[in-house]
Amino acid sequence: MNIKVRFAPSPTGLLHVGNIRIAILNYLFVKNRGGKFVLRIDDTDKERSTIESENLILEDLKWLGFKWDEFYKQSHHFPKYNEALEYLKSIGRVYPCYETKDELSLKRKIQASQGIPPVYDRASLQLSDEEKADLEKKGVRKYWRFKLNDTETVEWNDLVHGKISIPLNSVSDPIIIKPDGSYVYTFASVVDDINIGITHIIRGDDHITNTAAQIDMFRALSGNVPQFAHVPLLSSIDGQDVSKRTSSSLSMVNLRNAGMEPQAIINVLSSLGTSNNVDYRNSLEDLIKEFSFEKMSLSSPKFNVRDVEILTKKIIAEKSFDEVKSKISEQISEEFWEAIKGNIDTLKDVDFWYEIFYKDVPTCVDKIDQGYLHQISESLSPEIDFDAWISRLKEISRKKGRDLFHPIRMVLTNQEKGPELRKIFEILGYEKVKNRIEKNIR
Repeated sequence: MNIKVRFAPSPTGLLHVGNIRIAILNYLFVKNRGGKFVLRIDDTDKERSTIESENLILEDLKWLGFKWDEFYKQSHHFPKYNEALEYLKSIGRVYPCYETKDELSLKRKIQASQGIPPVYDRASLQLSDEEKADLEKKGVRKYWRFKLNDTETVEWNDLVHGKISIPLNSVSDPIIIKPDGSYVYTFASVVDDINIGITHIIRGDDHITNTAAQIDMFRALSGNVPQFAHVPLLSSIDGQDVSKRTSSSLSMVNLRNAGMEPQAIINVLSSLGTSNNVDYRNSLEDLIKEFSFEKMSLSSPKFNVRDVEILTKKIIAEKSFDEVKSKISEQISEEFWEAIKGNIDTLKDVDFWYEIFYKDVPTCVDKIDQGYLHQISESLSPEIDFDAWISRLKEISRKKGRDLFHPIRMVLTNQEKGPELRKIFEILGYEKVKNRIEKNIR
């Protein structure tokens, strides 16, 4: 079997960690099996879909390192949906409906008050042609539903959950065309999956009920049904919304702007909910080799952005100058990079340390013992290296450990923590070191 999967985001907002986790799982699964990864933009929602969102989706995926084998946009395939609709009409599997949103809402409330499941009652099927024509004359806009085989029970062997069984009489006939004439995802997606040749659908377990209805659609349209894997949805350990598509701080745009490393995001999201440890893998290829749905838990994994931050810091500390030089200022030297890389959280911090090394830093007169400061100055001379300076200072001051080194760090950087003092000394050079010491002497 030639395996083919799809990641199908809607261009109605920002990609967030929940979306990207689904993309990653699809990618790892299909590449582990030597198949094809399809990117499909589900833009049937004309009112909410924007080209700006689509461009951001493509930018995010490229930044993360995804490479797709095929690309589709649903808006280019309306003739295919029309063709499928006409076929379903011809075999009596779709029917027009006329209830308004308010009428449907009232029906659901009545059903709830009576303890009845909120399943559509197929009232529109009882309308005569004259009644339908009369409603349309009054300006009532019809919408269309797919008629489920409600005497059947749909069963499938889910790659994550195992055997799932859903009676179709417990599910409402799904709406496939809205009153404005636009196609609904539930239907358009099935038509696309058939035409593209999708063999496996990997998505969140909030779609399980949809899957029962869509399997019935697959059978009606083609007879061929893909395999399904429904993965538990993410929850956030700090209460942030992992599925908000507009302004979530857990969107790819915001994580990218915060300086997170793409490989850190991929490593964390691919490991959540599995028996794999959250650790650094050098590339997607490394993760592909390890992938298996058998490692996945059925409980909802908790996402913690701190895991991405920690892994980002670790990844940066291991990067060579050649790996980062295209992403940082041309003024940065290899010596400078090697000095600071273990003391930054993201590449955005490079500029902070550049300012400290190569521009004036505020004095810290009130934080330094002036007597010791004079000793620091007196022990320094142009001809000695760092080790000789520190050795001489120890003899003069009789200090050691933090008492010896911390005041020097404060004088040279005005920071409580930072790169190794030896490296700071070597990069600054004697004149700058001497100057910064003297600026702090009253």
